Amino acid sequence: MLKAIRRLFGLFALIALIFGALKSLFEWLDQNEHDSNEVFEDEEHAL
Repeated sequence: MLKAIRRLFGLFALIALIFGALKSLFEWLDQNEHDSNEVFEDEEHAL
């Protein structure tokens, strides 16, 4: 029973680590290519 709880906790920790890495990756990409990710910028200039 204790081993199953430890495995479940490890699985949740691994999933949290993957999501944290993906979040930081997307934030880094957004910082580097900040103009290409602006969705409404072109529409505002057209008006």
